[in-house]
Amino acid sequence: MTGGLRNAWASLLASLSVEDQAPPPAPLPPGPPEQQSFVVFDLETTGLHPSQGDAILQIGAVRIEAGAESAAFDSFANPLRPIPAASTRYHGITDAMVAEAPTVPQALAAFRDFAAGAVLVAHNAAFDLTALRAAARDGAPRLDNPAMCSMMLAHWLDPREPDVTLDGLCGRRGIVIAGRHRALGDARATAALWMQLLARASARGVADLADLAARSRMAERIARQAQHF
Repeated sequence: MTGGLRNAWASLLASLSVEDQAPPPAPLPPGPPEQQSFVVFDLETTGLHPSQGDAILQIGAVRIEAGAESAAFDSFANPLRPIPAASTRYHGITDAMVAEAPTVPQALAAFRDFAAGAVLVAHNAAFDLTALRAAARDGAPRLDNPAMCSMMLAHWLDPREPDVTLDGLCGRRGIVIAGRHRALGDARATAALWMQLLARASARGVADLADLAARSRMAERIARQAQHF
């Protein structure tokens, strides 16, 4: 890991409380960005503040190998508590839908195996990574994969763009979000967006993911955004 990346990950860890701190994630792999292994994922939760107790309800992900989807993961998770009505109105997930689902630790153990050896990617990754850390505090397995954020990459590529939401970015790029606000549908759309953004980054001369992380100050920006969740 380069000195710049060590400093970035140190900034990320410093933003966490003591009980959250753990060894830094695995280093980002060398080589052309578009040729790396990615697991692009999305979480649906009981609310918007996982650091304050909101729990994971659904995990959706696609694995990208050599620029193409090679596998998918989709699992509900039983939070062992009622789902607030306001959250159900947002994503449509009900208590009945998760009643027979794996617990959050069980679902995350399966997801950890699915994501082994890959770089994690999420849109507004600060939220999803906060949810993963909160689940780990409650007994779920930790994921020590390196992680990147499609929203932060979009902001770096177009710093004057006011709308870097998944809807806004996909709408402008002709990416259809099939199953919005369900984890797998959002993950598939994010994967398509991520590969487009990586191609633009490579056209700017980005050599590899470590170079991209350093130029975009990815870890620092994720850490700062995570304070909101």
